[in-house]
Amino acid sequence: MTRKKIVPQKEETPTSQPISKKDFINTIIKKKQKNKFLSDHQEEYYNLLKEKEITICSGPAGVGKSYISMKAAVDLLIDPNNSYEKIIIVRPAVEAEEKLGSLPGNVEEKLDPYIFPSYYLLNKIIGKESREKLKEIEVIEVFALAFMRGMNIDNSILIFEEGQNASPSQMKLLLTRIGFNSKFFISGDVEQSDKYKNKTLSGLWDAIEKFRDDNYVSTFEFKDKNDIVRNPLISKILRKYDNEQDENSN
Repeated sequence: MTRKKIVPQKEETPTSQPISKKDFINTIIKKKQKNKFLSDHQEEYYNLLKEKEITICSGPAGVGKSYISMKAAVDLLIDPNNSYEKIIIVRPAVEAEEKLGSLPGNVEEKLDPYIFPSYYLLNKIIGKESREKLKEIEVIEVFALAFMRGMNIDNSILIFEEGQNASPSQMKLLLTRIGFNSKFFISGDVEQSDKYKNKTLSGLWDAIEKFRDDNYVSTFEFKDKNDIVRNPLISKILRKYDNEQDENSN
């Protein structure tokens, strides 16, 4: 009787491990920039955005509030030590004294003209190709504020700009959409509303006043014109308009 020789079987090993969503996002975002702040207040604002769940900010044009909030969102998105998986961009659909008329397309296509400034910033930070890929796989999404009722935002960073054009009730709707493991970055310029001549009627002004001393919702204000980091001419232009408003109020 001959014994059958037993040949030890090799253990099968998987050829590749499943890639996590974070890793996949990092394969797309190849243009990564170091933190570079053009003012102390920019760095303070950036750190606050990364620390708090909800941050509400107001400041004049040119201080970099939009860029810093988008940069913080991208940095959080690619960080493997958290579970943020999406950037959601929301803006109120209000024209700056120009009527665009009835725009063609679906809701997202109608919103594209309002979202363009955010896309422009993303193109600067991660590159247009990466931004388009992330949008294609819904890592970057665009929501209309009017259709957010009943939603809960989880595992996401939501960016809401031009908050001075939202009403207090719209701001309340937005703030109460926050779900688990999310951050909300809300910003605008209370002095430059396209909707409210009286700034105290805007949702941004109302929210800053409500949460100014709150422990859970943080507020930040760029008040110094010297914080303007774009063309210095912007500071001079704003001072002219500020002086004109002061003279008309007398």
